[in-house]
Amino acid sequence: MNNAGDPRITGLLLAGGQGTRMGGLDKGWVEYRGRPMARWVFETLSRACSPVLISANRSLDRYEALAPGLVFDDFPENQGQGPLAGLLRGLVEAETLGATAVLVSPCDTPDITPALCRALIEAWQSRPDRPIVAESEGRIHPLHGVYPVALADTLAETLRDGERRVMGFARAVGAEGLSLPGSDALFLNRNRLEDLP
Repeated sequence: MNNAGDPRITGLLLAGGQGTRMGGLDKGWVEYRGRPMARWVFETLSRACSPVLISANRSLDRYEALAPGLVFDDFPENQGQGPLAGLLRGLVEAETLGATAVLVSPCDTPDITPALCRALIEAWQSRPDRPIVAESEGRIHPLHGVYPVALADTLAETLRDGERRVMGFARAVGAEGLSLPGSDALFLNRNRLEDLP
């Protein structure tokens, strides 16, 4: 099924937010430079690894058109628990596909590049036992990284304990930051209408 990059890695596009800061719109389908944000991120991930799973909780038919058979809602017990719930479902589904890690990115960062994704993958390949997350100008971006599927049970327990902070989880599982100098603008979250060009 994999035809790009390291066959151990599956992509994971997080598109399950509530769009609160966008007036309830599904951020993934908001236009950015002439195309939906989800399409920008999906295609970038696809150039670094394959297949790419999508975590979504609405507009499922539209996401299904991007990734047929690879669109998943959060587990029922994790509904409304934020991006960690999407990451958990992605880790579980990636493992069923035979992957050992996921390369994750949220749908509201349409400026990320294949080179950035490949840098994260290469860093993980040298230390495949732990997560690798992006770091730029001293700031960690825990939703841009490679997470081993072996963390699924730990993440499920984290959510059961009420922890929903992505940074808290990343720290707890020993995520290593990969310094990516000069890439700060690539991680800009376009999560408000005024953030769009």
